[in-house]
Amino acid sequence: MQVGAFKDAETAKQVAARLRGQGLRVEESAATVTAAAPPAPAAAKSVTDRYDVVVSGGAAADVDAKLASKGMTSEATSGGIVVRPSLALRDAVALSRDLADSGLSVQVRRVGGPAPSPAPAPPPAVAQTLHRVRVGGYPDRATAVAAMKQLEDKGYKAFITPGGR
Repeated sequence: MQVGAFKDAETAKQVAARLRGQGLRVEESAATVTAAAPPAPAAAKSVTDRYDVVVSGGAAADVDAKLASKGMTSEATSGGIVVRPSLALRDAVALSRDLADSGLSVQVRRVGGPAPSPAPAPPPAVAQTLHRVRVGGYPDRATAVAAMKQLEDKGYKAFITPGGR
Protein backbone atom coordinates (compact mmCIF):
# COMPACT_ATOMS: atom_id res chain seq x y z
CA MET A 1 0.00 0.00 0.00
CA GLN A 2 1.25 3.47 -0.82
CA VAL A 3 1.75 5.92 2.00
CA GLY A 4 3.05 8.87 0.00
CA ALA A 5 4.62 10.25 -3.15
CA PHE A 6 6.96 13.17 -2.61
CA LYS A 7 8.79 15.57 -4.92
CA ASP A 8 11.58 15.80 -2.38
CA ALA A 9 13.69 12.63 -1.92
CA GLU A 10 14.71 13.63 1.61
CA THR A 11 11.09 13.88 2.76
CA ALA A 12 10.42 10.40 1.37
CA LYS A 13 13.45 9.03 3.27
CA GLN A 14 12.27 10.60 6.54
CA VAL A 15 8.76 9.12 6.19
CA ALA A 16 10.23 5.71 5.30
CA ALA A 17 12.54 5.83 8.35
CA ARG A 18 9.60 6.66 10.66
CA LEU A 19 7.61 3.74 9.29
CA ARG A 20 10.57 1.37 9.62
CA GLY A 21 10.90 2.56 13.21
CA GLN A 22 7.36 1.28 13.75
CA GLY A 23 8.37 -2.18 12.57
CA LEU A 24 6.84 -1.98 9.11
CA ARG A 25 8.36 -3.36 5.94
CA VAL A 26 8.96 -0.28 3.76
CA GLU A 27 9.84 0.07 0.10
CA GLU A 28 11.11 3.30 -1.45
CA SER A 29 11.14 3.90 -5.18
CA ALA A 30 11.39 6.77 -7.61
CA ALA A 31 9.15 7.15 -10.62
CA THR A 32 9.17 9.75 -13.32
CA VAL A 33 5.68 10.89 -14.14
CA THR A 34 4.58 13.10 -17.00
CA ALA A 35 1.72 15.50 -16.58
CA ALA A 36 0.34 18.35 -18.64
CA ALA A 37 1.52 21.76 -17.57
CA PRO A 38 -1.16 23.98 -16.04
CA PRO A 39 -3.12 25.83 -18.70
CA ALA A 40 -2.06 29.37 -19.52
CA PRO A 41 -4.40 32.08 -18.27
CA ALA A 42 -7.13 33.01 -20.72
CA ALA A 43 -6.27 35.92 -22.96
CA ALA A 44 -7.97 39.18 -22.12
CA LYS A 45 -10.75 40.28 -24.45
CA SER A 46 -9.31 42.11 -27.42
CA VAL A 47 -9.35 45.87 -27.08
CA THR A 48 -9.96 46.10 -30.83
CA ASP A 49 -13.51 44.72 -30.58
CA ARG A 50 -15.79 47.23 -32.27
CA TYR A 51 -19.55 47.66 -32.30
CA ASP A 52 -22.01 49.23 -34.74
CA VAL A 53 -24.96 51.22 -33.49
CA VAL A 54 -27.88 50.47 -35.83
CA VAL A 55 -30.84 52.85 -35.79
CA SER A 56 -34.34 52.31 -37.16
CA GLY A 57 -37.56 54.25 -36.80
CA GLY A 58 -36.18 57.57 -37.99
CA ALA A 59 -34.95 59.38 -41.09
CA ALA A 60 -31.23 59.45 -41.89
CA ALA A 61 -31.27 63.27 -41.74
CA ASP A 62 -32.71 63.18 -38.19
CA VAL A 63 -30.08 60.67 -37.07
CA ASP A 64 -27.28 62.72 -38.71
CA ALA A 65 -28.51 65.83 -36.88
CA LYS A 66 -28.23 64.02 -33.53
CA LEU A 67 -24.77 62.66 -34.43
CA ALA A 68 -23.25 65.89 -35.77
CA SER A 69 -22.51 67.28 -32.29
CA LYS A 70 -20.66 64.04 -31.47
CA GLY A 71 -18.51 64.18 -34.62
CA MET A 72 -20.17 61.12 -36.13
CA THR A 73 -22.07 60.37 -39.29
CA SER A 74 -24.47 57.66 -40.43
CA GLU A 75 -24.79 55.35 -43.38
CA ALA A 76 -28.05 53.95 -44.71
CA THR A 77 -27.99 50.16 -45.10
CA SER A 78 -30.61 47.50 -45.74
CA GLY A 79 -30.67 46.75 -41.99
CA GLY A 80 -31.17 50.35 -40.91
CA ILE A 81 -29.02 53.42 -40.38
CA VAL A 82 -25.53 52.53 -39.12
CA VAL A 83 -23.56 55.06 -37.08
CA ARG A 84 -20.00 55.66 -38.28
CA PRO A 85 -17.38 55.03 -37.05
CA SER A 86 -17.84 51.75 -35.18
CA LEU A 87 -17.25 52.18 -31.47
CA ALA A 88 -15.88 50.41 -28.43
CA LEU A 89 -18.66 48.62 -26.53
CA ARG A 90 -18.93 51.17 -23.72
CA ASP A 91 -19.23 54.06 -26.18
CA ALA A 92 -21.70 52.18 -28.39
CA VAL A 93 -23.95 51.46 -25.41
CA ALA A 94 -23.83 55.08 -24.23
CA LEU A 95 -24.70 56.35 -27.72
CA SER A 96 -27.49 53.83 -28.11
CA ARG A 97 -29.06 55.07 -24.85
CA ASP A 98 -28.90 58.69 -26.04
CA LEU A 99 -30.54 57.80 -29.35
CA ALA A 100 -33.17 55.59 -27.70
CA ASP A 101 -34.06 58.48 -25.37
CA SER A 102 -34.88 60.44 -28.56
CA GLY A 103 -37.50 57.86 -29.48
CA LEU A 104 -35.41 55.88 -31.97
CA SER A 105 -35.17 52.11 -32.07
CA VAL A 106 -31.50 51.18 -31.55
CA GLN A 107 -29.44 48.00 -31.58
CA VAL A 108 -25.76 47.47 -30.81
CA ARG A 109 -24.06 44.80 -32.93
CA ARG A 110 -20.54 43.48 -32.73
CA VAL A 111 -18.51 44.06 -35.86
CA GLY A 112 -16.43 41.16 -37.20
CA GLY A 113 -13.42 42.25 -35.15
CA PRO A 114 -10.11 40.49 -35.32
CA ALA A 115 -9.89 37.06 -36.89
CA PRO A 116 -10.47 34.34 -34.35
CA SER A 117 -7.23 33.02 -32.98
CA PRO A 118 -6.40 29.41 -33.67
CA ALA A 119 -7.08 26.88 -30.96
CA PRO A 120 -4.31 27.06 -28.38
CA ALA A 121 -1.65 24.41 -28.54
CA PRO A 122 -1.84 21.90 -25.72
CA PRO A 123 0.52 22.77 -22.89
CA PRO A 124 3.83 20.95 -23.00
CA ALA A 125 4.16 17.86 -20.87
CA VAL A 126 6.15 18.26 -17.69
CA ALA A 127 8.18 15.36 -16.34
CA GLN A 128 8.98 15.17 -12.66
CA THR A 129 10.30 12.52 -10.34
CA LEU A 130 8.16 11.39 -7.43
CA HIS A 131 9.66 9.41 -4.56
CA ARG A 132 7.15 6.81 -3.41
CA VAL A 133 6.96 5.25 0.01
CA ARG A 134 5.06 1.96 0.27
CA VAL A 135 4.51 -0.54 3.04
CA GLY A 136 3.57 -4.18 2.81
CA GLY A 137 3.05 -6.72 1.09
CA TYR A 138 0.12 -8.35 2.69
CA PRO A 139 -1.21 -11.84 2.08
CA ASP A 140 -4.77 -10.66 1.41
CA ARG A 141 -6.89 -7.54 1.08
CA ALA A 142 -8.41 -7.80 4.57
CA THR A 143 -4.95 -7.69 6.15
CA ALA A 144 -3.99 -4.75 3.92
CA VAL A 145 -7.16 -2.85 4.89
CA ALA A 146 -6.47 -3.44 8.61
CA ALA A 147 -2.90 -2.16 8.17
CA MET A 148 -4.18 0.87 6.25
CA LYS A 149 -6.57 1.74 9.11
CA GLN A 150 -3.69 1.53 11.59
CA LEU A 151 -1.64 3.89 9.42
CA GLU A 152 -4.57 6.30 9.13
CA ASP A 153 -4.86 6.30 12.95
CA LYS A 154 -1.21 7.43 13.01
CA GLY A 155 -1.93 10.32 10.62
CA TYR A 156 -0.92 8.79 7.29
CA LYS A 157 -3.20 8.89 4.26
CA ALA A 158 -2.46 5.51 2.73
CA PHE A 159 -4.20 3.72 -0.09
CA ILE A 160 -4.05 0.22 -1.39
CA THR A 161 -2.37 0.00 -4.77
CA PRO A 162 -3.72 -2.38 -7.40
CA GLY A 163 -1.92 -5.71 -7.40
CA GLY A 164 -0.02 -4.73 -4.27
CA ARG A 165 2.23 -2.32 -6.17
